[in-house]
Amino acid sequence: MIISGVGNSLPPWLTKVLLTLITITGVLIILHLDSIPRITWYTRGHFPSQSVPSPSIRSLNSTLPQLHQNKEKYFIVIGIPSAPGHVSQRAAIRKTWSNVSRWSALREAEDQYKRIKVMFLFAKGTGARDLDDQEGFQKERKEHGDMYVIRGLDEGRLSLKYKVLWALKKSLWYEYDYFVKTDDDVFVDLPLMVMSLITSARERLYTGSCKHVYGGFGGYPRWMYCSGGGYVLSRDVVQEFQKLPQQVHEVPFRPEDAYTGWLVHNLNTLTDFKVKAFSQGLLRVGRYKCGPFNHTWFYHAVWAYQMDRSYEKLTRTSSMSVLILLNIDTVK
Repeated sequence: MIISGVGNSLPPWLTKVLLTLITITGVLIILHLDSIPRITWYTRGHFPSQSVPSPSIRSLNSTLPQLHQNKEKYFIVIGIPSAPGHVSQRAAIRKTWSNVSRWSALREAEDQYKRIKVMFLFAKGTGARDLDDQEGFQKERKEHGDMYVIRGLDEGRLSLKYKVLWALKKSLWYEYDYFVKTDDDVFVDLPLMVMSLITSARERLYTGSCKHVYGGFGGYPRWMYCSGGGYVLSRDVVQEFQKLPQQVHEVPFRPEDAYTGWLVHNLNTLTDFKVKAFSQGLLRVGRYKCGPFNHTWFYHAVWAYQMDRSYEKLTRTSSMSVLILLNIDTVK
């Protein structure tokens, strides 16, 4: 109807040209679907046309010494994929939300709940500039002791899920209750998250903004997963991931958050270990909230210069949010 309406007011030859252009555009889109950038195929839910070069799980595990009992104990271990050049983001995180002593809302909390360990994750592949030769990187690493380099893995978006997988296994060196994955452009309302987790289950837990679906293609089922902007796993779930068959780990899809959801899905379908997956800890991207919940733990797309502003704003609201939270029934 639109074209015929346009045709009534345009010369016939121009109408034919427009129709031809529309047809050609449609054909080109169909022919080049597989070349559409990652975010598009991620949303559509199918594999890229070419296989994704990636290390095997065994080769990644070989970069870790054998697990041993470590005396260090934490309430939360936080894995944050980063890149060498994101110096200002890491500095802002250390100064603001991950600095437990700065949060007035946590001053009255028991010490055991204020033990937080942050791990910034980097990849060092054979084709990348040698991080050992980067003086600024090595100085930062020595000064803060929170930067972990995964050798044999090339830096880039394709390495994200392998960074997280490595961090999950590395985390088992320590005693802790929860593993949290977030990004270096995310601001975390730490008091609200801590107080929420104090009243949450300590076992078989997978939580975050978990209203997302992946799969249903290439013979794969559909499964729910929590957004990679911020999700939480109890330690026993991380341990059970290590027991899953090799073929479960070595799948070709790229999205790290869907991949973690895939591991949880397989625990629930292949083993007797059933995981409680539910949404809490809302993720906010700009003004968009990924869910119907009132309490936001993770604020996505917050850059270094905005972190201080976010901290000052949240310090005025966190105490009230925590008080409200303590009066809400939560999953035990």
